Amino acid sequence: MKEPRVTGLRSIEYNVPDLSKTSRFYEQCWGLKKISEIGNKHFFRASGSEHHIVVIHQGEKANVKTINFAAPDKKMVNALHNKLKGLGIKIDADPAVIEKPGGGYGFGFTDRDGIHYGISSDVSTHSDASMESDRPFKLSHVVLNSTKVEDQTKFFRDILGFRVSDRTERMNFIRCSSDHHSVAFAHSEGPSLNHAAFELPNFDALMCGSGRMKQKGFPVQWGVGRHGPGNNVFGYFFEPNGMVVEYTAEVEQVDEETYKTGTPEEWAQRVQGPDRWGFADPPSPILRQCMGGDPQAPDVKKF
Repeated sequence: MKEPRVTGLRSIEYNVPDLSKTSRFYEQCWGLKKISEIGNKHFFRASGSEHHIVVIHQGEKANVKTINFAAPDKKMVNALHNKLKGLGIKIDADPAVIEKPGGGYGFGFTDRDGIHYGISSDVSTHSDASMESDRPFKLSHVVLNSTKVEDQTKFFRDILGFRVSDRTERMNFIRCSSDHHSVAFAHSEGPSLNHAAFELPNFDALMCGSGRMKQKGFPVQWGVGRHGPGNNVFGYFFEPNGMVVEYTAEVEQVDEETYKTGTPEEWAQRVQGPDRWGFADPPSPILRQCMGGDPQAPDVKKF
């Protein structure tokens, strides 16, 4: 069998203090569709084939609960479980059938930064996938804050099979598919979620989605611009609890045979700042605070 490897990013799960308001946000503003509601858990899909890409749970404080990855089959799930268990990583339980919408086969674990993950295969998909003009079609990537960026990068590379796409002075970008990055680690004072990014079909779709967000009372907080690593267009927003979400499009596709990992020195010469266009103002202090793991609910008058 091939070396154990994660092959995709499935979904993100959040704890939120106001389940009703957050549910309305993801449906009415962000462009997702609620497909299931079980107790204090709401499941949302994008327009793509993945069964769901966001789950919100009732919680006292807004934070990330779980980040879910895909494996190609049960054998790979078992191999990844055995590898993690052998290293003494905290495992929830042995791999088993998943009793929640979408089903599948998988297990959960907690890394040394205290972030919880799931790995699964055989999850149901939707047959009516489409690319819509103003809606996300998948979860693109997550950025995680850490005091141990190199250690986390090594763990994901050596244990989960990620590949390093680029390193900058502030961040490491890693991939598990042809997308330039599915995870990035940002140097920070402590471990937390920085933001989650949702991909739209193209630049025009990103602008249409951003327009809807503005009309609903959630104006863009940073952007629109184009990043250096990943070459993706971006627009950053607050959701109702103060966590940061990103619309992105045109993510660079990596050729495994020819792509050369960029260094901090190379990126410092190629791009001045996080917006290669030079159009977007720098992130505001409150946005930086929220991306640093301290969400502050925005004052939304229209919503």
